[in-house]
Amino acid sequence: MPRSTAMVRALARSSAVAACLVGLLVLTGWALDVMVLKSMGAALPAMRPSAALGLLLGGAALGLRLRATPSRFQHRLGTALALTTALLGAASLVDGVITGGTGGLDALFLRMLGDAGGAAPGVASSPLTALCLMLLGPALALVDRGHPQRLSWSDGLVVLALMAALTGLNGFLLGPLVTPFAAPFFQERSMGLHTTCVLMLLAMGTLCARPELGLMARLTRDTLGGFVARRLVPVTLLGPPVLGLTLVLLHLTGGLSHDAKLPLFATVVAAGGVTLVLLAARALDVLDTERMRATAALEASEERFRTFLDTAPDPMVVVDATGRVRFANAEAERVFGYRREALLAREVELLVPEGLHGPAAPGEGPERARGGRLVSGQRQDGTSVPLEVRLSPLPLEGEDDATRIAILRDVTERRDLEKLREEYVGLISHDLRNPLNTINLRAHLLQRALHERKLEREGHMAQAIIHNVEWMSTMIEELLEGSRLESGRVNLRREARDLGRFLEEVLERDVPPDARERFRLHRQEPLPPVPMDAARMERVVTNLLTNALKYSPTGTPVDVRLSAVHDHAVVSVTNQGAGLSPRDAARLFDKYYRTEDGRSADGKGLGLGLYISRLIVEAHGGHIWVESEPGRGVTFFFSVPMESPAVPTVPEPLRQRAG
Repeated sequence: MPRSTAMVRALARSSAVAACLVGLLVLTGWALDVMVLKSMGAALPAMRPSAALGLLLGGAALGLRLRATPSRFQHRLGTALALTTALLGAASLVDGVITGGTGGLDALFLRMLGDAGGAAPGVASSPLTALCLMLLGPALALVDRGHPQRLSWSDGLVVLALMAALTGLNGFLLGPLVTPFAAPFFQERSMGLHTTCVLMLLAMGTLCARPELGLMARLTRDTLGGFVARRLVPVTLLGPPVLGLTLVLLHLTGGLSHDAKLPLFATVVAAGGVTLVLLAARALDVLDTERMRATAALEASEERFRTFLDTAPDPMVVVDATGRVRFANAEAERVFGYRREALLAREVELLVPEGLHGPAAPGEGPERARGGRLVSGQRQDGTSVPLEVRLSPLPLEGEDDATRIAILRDVTERRDLEKLREEYVGLISHDLRNPLNTINLRAHLLQRALHERKLEREGHMAQAIIHNVEWMSTMIEELLEGSRLESGRVNLRREARDLGRFLEEVLERDVPPDARERFRLHRQEPLPPVPMDAARMERVVTNLLTNALKYSPTGTPVDVRLSAVHDHAVVSVTNQGAGLSPRDAARLFDKYYRTEDGRSADGKGLGLGLYISRLIVEAHGGHIWVESEPGRGVTFFFSVPMESPAVPTVPEPLRQRAG
């Protein structure tokens, strides 16, 4: 909370407490006939019961309005007290017109307080007191209906009440400046000193009740106007009364003649006004100097930034919220063939006809899938160029926050290398499968012959050969599957399946019988059928289930949950293992990445299982992620849309909702 806002809230609370306390003490004084309590001091005239009751009701209404989240009862009670304050002020005003302010309403209050005579105070009440209460009541009732950018009805009513109370205070303090005789200083003239001070405090508290709305929002805002207003408004409001009080006290002590009071007051007020103007000018000069210094630093920073962009090895353009080019570097000129002057203010579709959002780059990690996009660019001569686009936010002074930097990387060479790599992996894997199949067949025949001759030791050796051949076949299949998924040449054989029933079948079919009892399947309400490639999705689920068994203590349960979040089905697998470090969790789905525990538990793996699982899930238009803390187990999540997506998406909000 800003310091000014905190001070405003403290002032509002103090005002509510002071108004309630003064009103309660004065009413108690009238009930017990204690003059010190009636007048809040021996030298002051007694406050009238109607004014004390109005202060008590107004302070209570303000206190209820200060609660951040009031209950319905508290809100209604605060409104009722505020409206009662307004009615009391209106009744006092009418009573003053009818009775001259010497009886009527106050006599009724005195009889209610136990005074059988019901005698009203001897001094006539001021209509300013009733007017303040009548204005503050509706202001308290409307205090929640302000607006951050403009003044409200509540602000207007409070300002009028504040001016009425200030009139009473000035009449009390400045009246002796123009009187030719020295009347007793504390004698009531228009409003009692204690009454006008508490009413002014209550008005200020009402104004401060909602510092984020209306007039107070302008005063507390960290702007030039708020900075100047916070320093000038208190001085202009309280300066004349304080000056008048000082001059009257000097006159009463004999240090100032009556003829000199008013000229000296006018001279000091004029000098004070000039001083305020000079102080405001000095404050503006300081702020303007800081602004120019900040502007110069910003311009230097922007120049360095533009120099950095201009010398970058990749084509870079700055695109504003409307999709128009604001800046292009030298490499963008070279790649696209346009001069940068010809690109400025042109739509970015001139360079990327399909827009900056295309399908996610295959084979990239989760961060790349959210930031990198493969698109086709167009040069000035009409030829196309494959590009990888990355978008980064670029907040600029005075600009819309949707401004972006687009990094357009020419991936022609990388695409050729990837194609060559895929062909190489495919050929090598295909050439390895044929001899492995032959070895596997001959090893099985050898094992059968050894078994018939009862050569158990040699049979175990043949079984080891078969096991290693199967392991090599699995690795080759993983390499081929990864290559197919990376290249985007996989056509998913989607069919609508009941995902809950599908999980039950996988648990029954792919989990060893001795470990099946460790799994607990939790399902929400039945979900709509999910379109998916069942064979490939089974590979994902089996991989997660196998990992849960491998990396959790024997006998501990593994929870499998199925739920719906928005339009996606979310599956989670939770084990009670040792957990993952933040570094491992961030890289777990990267290609060939294996944790230390993974390398020690299974030295034969390639680190492709979770990587392929990610590619399969993203090919379905879903997302896979992990949540873990060291020592608190691991939870794997994956989501798939319950309707076939047109373009693969990465539903980020699912992390929080599913977790």
